[in-house]
Amino acid sequence: MQGENNPIEKDLYKLGEDYIEARVIETLSDLLLSLTLWKEGYTRNSAGKAFSAVKALLNALILTNEEKLVNLAKDDREKE
Repeated sequence: MQGENNPIEKDLYKLGEDYIEARVIETLSDLLLSLTLWKEGYTRNSAGKAFSAVKALLNALILTNEEKLVNLAKDDREKE
């Protein structure tokens, strides 16, 4: 069941833009916090926040480019 046939899936897709926006905001917030922690000498905590920022950004990029990534798949098994 795809998109319009499945109301649950349709709602999840609609939330996709909000999710992407939230991840971008999370990325910026974590990067700013990481820089603050770095300046204060908390390098380990800073590295953890920087890593969290990268994860959030990757989540947003993957969701934004999901169709392109699926089209790069070589066969049906990879597309799943």
